[in-house]
Amino acid sequence: MVKLNINNERLIKVSDSIKNFGLDNVLILEEKLDPQFDYIQKLKEKVGKNYATIYSLLVSLISYKLTMKGEDWWKCFSEYLSAKDIPKNFEESINNVINFINDCKGSIIGRAAKIKRIEKVVKGSRDILLEILERPEVVLEKPNKILEEIAKSLNSKEWKKTITFSIKMSYYAIKNRGELRPLNIVIPMPIDVRISCISYTSGIIESNSYKEILKKPKIAIEAWDKVSQLSNIPQIHLDSLLWIIGRNSMELSLDEAKENAKRILMKYFDKDKVDYLLYNLFYRECK
Repeated sequence: MVKLNINNERLIKVSDSIKNFGLDNVLILEEKLDPQFDYIQKLKEKVGKNYATIYSLLVSLISYKLTMKGEDWWKCFSEYLSAKDIPKNFEESINNVINFINDCKGSIIGRAAKIKRIEKVVKGSRDILLEILERPEVVLEKPNKILEEIAKSLNSKEWKKTITFSIKMSYYAIKNRGELRPLNIVIPMPIDVRISCISYTSGIIESNSYKEILKKPKIAIEAWDKVSQLSNIPQIHLDSLLWIIGRNSMELSLDEAKENAKRILMKYFDKDKVDYLLYNLFYRECK
């Protein structure tokens, strides 16, 4: 049995480099470099904040086993639902989401199961979804209650990746461009392949491979929770930083991945902060 451990020495160094980079810079990074934010904002311009929030929350819940990159999936999402008329009511918005699942090539694997998942959430969490539709800011006020309701309706755990991810994408719909508005809530870090890889390359988790972290995500959730506390960066924003920086960490060598991330970040941020951050996040090659 593989035993994973947190490397506290590495965790402290990683936390310090992220704290040095700063929360405001992470918020700017979300807007400038996260294509998911841009696609959700474009959808909001077409359908309004209320329906954009519902769309983003529901589609997040079925954003797994995709046959396209995450960036392309959210582009498909934005373009497809932007082309639809603004829904007349909640039921019409749900039909639009189901049609999107049927029509977007990214959801071909497990399509029927994904539609069933949406139906279960709508049935089990209808009241809270209607509340969000009426006043999207509810997501910012009681995210943990929403997590609990959705998890209960899916008979799942609150820390599961797509459930915590739904809060982040809802936040992207509520937030306006140019608004440095942090989401100061404590929710588990969604651990996907990319975050598992950064958990390994940064050295904060002792394991033989990032795949072991992906299979047992709770230790990575615990580690990044500690990083969040030490760096004063909420987990939901920490996720954005790691997701963007780790974009090519699996396909490239350590030096290539680091240089690629540096080239992207140097367009907007201070060189010393970027160098210190990447030095600690790319401590060893992803394998």
